[in-house]
Amino acid sequence: MSETGNENIFLRGGNNGEIVFKEFVDDDEDFATYLSWLRNIKLIEMIGRQEYLLAMDIDQIRLYVKNLNLSENDSFFKVYYEETFIGTFKVGHIDWRLGSADLGIMIGDSNFQKKGLSTKIMQLGIEYSFGTLGLRRLTGGCYVDNAAMCRCFEACGFQLEGRRREAVTLGDRYTDHMLYGLLKKDMQNDKL
Repeated sequence: MSETGNENIFLRGGNNGEIVFKEFVDDDEDFATYLSWLRNIKLIEMIGRQEYLLAMDIDQIRLYVKNLNLSENDSFFKVYYEETFIGTFKVGHIDWRLGSADLGIMIGDSNFQKKGLSTKIMQLGIEYSFGTLGLRRLTGGCYVDNAAMCRCFEACGFQLEGRRREAVTLGDRYTDHMLYGLLKKDMQNDKL
């Protein structure tokens, strides 16, 4: 968490636009947009967080986000692309003793889905996790049906570490959950 809670946490310019991570702040203007994404059944199913569809009001969402920002074991950010709030990125379940954490992305704005931004966001998150946080191992997972996210993990250097068969539900059927891992030492172009 940043000292002020109101600054850009991590920034990268690029040929195809700029991605910025920002913390949510109290009375954040983007909470209503975030809440609307949490009500999108198709989106929430694909990230495997059906509990988000429960009747949570905006105050409960604010408390959830505030607790993430206060946690010493989580980092949760709004993601902006070319100054538009498009999604979220989370470094969660940080184990400081082992130097490990789980990564997660949600691109909530459908205008920015299927454009390859997940890979850029993940790369930025990896740099933040290994460089700023000093972690050594990152993990992530997705449904086998989420081919774009599988490609994202693989494009960012993650190795497939396992496949949990019929471990999760997608709609009314069981499906496999893919587990990926990345070690800092495996990064070929370690600029951190």
